[in-house]
Amino acid sequence: MAYEVLRAAPSAAGFTPLDEHLEQTPPTFFGAAKPVLHLHCPSAKLSISSADLASQPDFAALQPESIASSGDERNALVEIRDVDVWVTSKHLTLFSNPKSHGIQIFYPTITIHAQEGNAVLLELNLSDANTADEDLEFLQLRILPDAVATTAHANGQANGDSSVPPVKALYDAISACQELNPDPNPEGDGEEGGVGGFDETAPGATGWITSENMADFMDEDGNFRMPEGATLIEGDEEDVGALGAGAGRTRTADEVDAEDGADDGAKWQRTG
Repeated sequence: MAYEVLRAAPSAAGFTPLDEHLEQTPPTFFGAAKPVLHLHCPSAKLSISSADLASQPDFAALQPESIASSGDERNALVEIRDVDVWVTSKHLTLFSNPKSHGIQIFYPTITIHAQEGNAVLLELNLSDANTADEDLEFLQLRILPDAVATTAHANGQANGDSSVPPVKALYDAISACQELNPDPNPEGDGEEGGVGGFDETAPGATGWITSENMADFMDEDGNFRMPEGATLIEGDEEDVGALGAGAGRTRTADEVDAEDGADDGAKWQRTG
């Protein structure tokens, strides 16, 4: 789910202020009973294209009766006023008090965010995880904050520091909360493997000899052999190619048993 619709306006009492949260130093950011409020920008403005509003009724419901627009009719940018912006540890919320309507956006929905003049540009992926690439649905919006009610920065300033422009405070707050809510399926992760498509469960992927890849280490007579190009690790040193005396020579089962008898501390486990 990309977002949720709200009918009741958020309240500061429903959040833990960031400065108070930092003073408590809990073990995790989400340890507080309430979401942590990073920033509140009251009475901000949104700028969204008329085409996006026509295709997204939940976002269109944020606009008041009177609409200001610029550009040609097809690509007109619609300005939506009186939108409260709440940046919390769990969601980015846009709420229109005149319309008693809000949208609670999950951070992985935000695919792009950037500071653009006096606005923060957001691109939202409104499609679910099973949507094909060619059918993905995106929406762009710009948030133009006029003031900051509650904010905090890396240097410890908090509670509406007037020396930080509202647009910079908004950008920083969204950045911080995005880091706390990473995409659960980042690009490059395979559904059945690890990062970059590497599957640690594949036979031999970890370098260990198992029942699944044992055939690669045995010849037709059932004797152990080192596969071509394999790496021998001895102690803390790794030697590829220069394996020393006897490298590449097939040993018989009798030789292995003789070694077992000579050194009880280093046993081979042989099957078959």
